[in-house]
Amino acid sequence: MTPKARDRYLNKLIESMDVPVIKVISGVRRCGKSTLLDIFESYLISIGIEKERIVRIDMDSKEMREQVSNWSEMYCAAEKRMKKGVRNYILLDEVQNIIDWENALISMYTDFDADFYVTGSNAVMLSPNSGTKLVGRFIEIQMLPLSFREYMDFTGSDDKEGSFIEYMGTGGFPLVALLHDRPALQKDVLSGIYSTVMDLDIIEKNDIRDTSLLKNLAEFLIENVGNTVSAKSISDYLNSGGRRSNPHTIDDYLLIMERAFLLYRVRRYDIAGKLRLKTLGKYYVVDPGFRSLIGGRQDGSGRILENIVYLELVRRGYEISIGKVGTHEVDFIADKHGDRMYVQVTKTMSDEGVAEREMRSLLEIEDNHPKMILSMDPEMPGDHLGIKNRNIIRWLLE
Repeated sequence: MTPKARDRYLNKLIESMDVPVIKVISGVRRCGKSTLLDIFESYLISIGIEKERIVRIDMDSKEMREQVSNWSEMYCAAEKRMKKGVRNYILLDEVQNIIDWENALISMYTDFDADFYVTGSNAVMLSPNSGTKLVGRFIEIQMLPLSFREYMDFTGSDDKEGSFIEYMGTGGFPLVALLHDRPALQKDVLSGIYSTVMDLDIIEKNDIRDTSLLKNLAEFLIENVGNTVSAKSISDYLNSGGRRSNPHTIDDYLLIMERAFLLYRVRRYDIAGKLRLKTLGKYYVVDPGFRSLIGGRQDGSGRILENIVYLELVRRGYEISIGKVGTHEVDFIADKHGDRMYVQVTKTMSDEGVAEREMRSLLEIEDNHPKMILSMDPEMPGDHLGIKNRNIIRWLLE
């Protein structure tokens, strides 16, 4: 099966070619990082780079598992494959599986005439708090599962509304999308991805002992995407159901799931006071398919829409906060390069009470930044009191 291009990410790699930093492609397992390296390798060959100058090493492969067990062997494996006397392009897949992989990468970066591209499925590998030796020597390209626009390309469908309903339920992992005409197999694949992330990237990698607590916590947060929570409120809820937990453990587990790119935390921001708030916050799951997989509540379609919009704003390069304005809330404050917009997400504005609530929060904001409500309703021309009403499907396909 010929891999489909992910132009958003491929173009970032092309733009950064031969820039003297390590390009790190990060993201949840099975979101397409390895395939992106395949596509980029094909691109290098298409512009005249000899295949002998492209060093591709997959640390998950059987060959590498047998040959490489430490950073020194990783260094040697790359050096042995290089073409001498010319610039090489080194593509390393899932490097975090090697102990002290940073030592190998820094040594190669220092010793070799090469351009480096690296993938990883754990954010801790780049965390400033982990004492990484890569500080100042890398740029990160965060990769997500398919956007809805990419999903339409993968499935080849021209039924926008029907495809969007599918996308809300099955999400955007590339292999899941390619199986859109085989729903039973699709669900099995999605379940396998979720289990692998939980069992390998979270539980095994972090030596989690209370696996039941962690899995219950993950399911609770995925079911409650878009609800404000705290470690204490989560702990109190789990304890009320017979689980023994405490806020400290919950905080640790939340951080671990963030580092595995399963969940994304969004902090609250007081718009009037121009102050980032330390209490409460929201979590969104990396793919909407995971929510349907664990059996979200019946009222969940609005939450799924909110989750999809959050992920799309991240793809488009925005820094996201949850807005507090007086006693009301704005779903998203989206900032990019000094520009800001406010976004509300709802299933429909046809209910007068819902419409009044969504409008009220935005109307209380006193600045002049753009304001927008996204819903499944037909798009309305112009704006109302300075607020645009956009159809979410049209917005996602822009």
